Amino acid sequence: MKEQKKKILLIMLLVIFSVTAYVLIIRPKAYGYVGGKVDFKVIHTYGYNPTNKVSITELNDNIIRCSQNGVSMLDINGTTLWDKPYNMTNPQSIKVNKYLAIADIGGRDVYLFNKDGFVRSYKVDYPILMYDINENGIVAIIGQNEKGHVIQLFDIDGNELIYRETFLQNDGFPLGFDISNDGNKMVTSYLFAKGDEVTTNLTFFNFSEKGQQFDERVTGGFSIDGTIIPEIKFLDNGYVSAVGDNKILFYKIDITPEEVNNIQIANEINKVDYINKKILIIAGRPLQNEGAYKQNSLITYSHTGEVINESEFSNDIKYLIGSGQKYYVESETFIREYFNNKINWETTLKEDVKDIKSLGNNKYLIVLQNDYKIVELTK
Repeated sequence: MKEQKKKILLIMLLVIFSVTAYVLIIRPKAYGYVGGKVDFKVIHTYGYNPTNKVSITELNDNIIRCSQNGVSMLDINGTTLWDKPYNMTNPQSIKVNKYLAIADIGGRDVYLFNKDGFVRSYKVDYPILMYDINENGIVAIIGQNEKGHVIQLFDIDGNELIYRETFLQNDGFPLGFDISNDGNKMVTSYLFAKGDEVTTNLTFFNFSEKGQQFDERVTGGFSIDGTIIPEIKFLDNGYVSAVGDNKILFYKIDITPEEVNNIQIANEINKVDYINKKILIIAGRPLQNEGAYKQNSLITYSHTGEVINESEFSNDIKYLIGSGQKYYVESETFIREYFNNKINWETTLKEDVKDIKSLGNNKYLIVLQNDYKIVELTK
C-alpha cells in the first residue's frame, strides 16, 4: 500500500511539473490568452486629423505624435514627455528599434530622435525623394537634382559616409533601397525604361574597409528584365529580399552578392511585411491557374526564400503588420496576433484599424482613421 501511495504521489508531482513547465516555459507567452478570444478595453481615446499630415506610432512603449508643426512623445495617459517643434510640408516618419526619424519629403530636413528626445538634424542640398534609417541610427537619403539623384549616408554623429550621384539616362529612377543594421551595406533598386521594355537594376554597396577595393564601393549588381522591384529589405546583415510585381528574389551578401532564390509569384502581391529575419506576403488575385495561391493566403519565407508556413483566410485581409517577433492580421471581422505562426489571441473588429503596436503590460496602441486608442486586453 505504501508503494502504491508513493507511485500516486510521484505521478501527481510529474503532472504538476509538466503543467508548470508548459505554462511558464513551453507555451508562447501571450499574457494568458494563447489562441483565445479577447476584448479590447479602451483606457483612453485621443483625436487627430490625418488631413493635417498627423501620424501616430510607438517608441519605447510610449506614443509618438508627428505633424507638420513638430513631434511629441506622450505616455499612455497623454502626458507629454518631450516635444520638438519644426516646420515641414510633408513629414514622413520611420521608426526602427530605438530610433525615430522624420523627414520632409520634397524638402531638405531630416530629424533623428530616440526615447530621450532630439538627437540631431540633417540638412541636405537637394529635395528628399526617399530616405531610410537602421537600428543604429544611420540615415540614408536619396535626393533629386537636375540631372538625376544623389545618395547620401550619415552616421549617428552626423558624419557623411557616402555621397554618390546617379543619372536618369544611365541609371534610371530610384524605386527603393535599404541599409543593413551594421551600416556596412546598402542595396538600391532603380527602374530603367527603354522603349516599352522595363528593367530593374539592383546595386550592392559595401562601406566597410573591404568595400574600399571596389569602384564607388559597388560590389555587384543584377538586372531583372520585365519586373518592377520597389521593395528592398535586409533580413539580416548578410541576406536581402527584393519583392517585385511578379517575383521575390533573395540574395546572400558576403562582399559580393549572390542570388540564392528566385521565386516566381503567380498572384498579385497585396501586402508585404517582415518579422525576425522572415518575410510575410499576402497573396492577392491569382494571375494564372498553375502554381497560384488561394487569394488572401499568407506565406512566410525564410531569409533564404524557403517557405516556412502557409495560411489561408476566407476573409479579405485589410492589414498585415509585422512587429518584432509578432505580426498582426486584420480582416473585416477580426484582428489576430500571431507568434511562431500560431494565434496568440483574436478579437472581433468594429472599426477600421490602420496600425496596432504593443505597449507592454497587456496594453496596445490602436490607430484608427481619425483617432487613436490605448486599449487593454481582457478575456
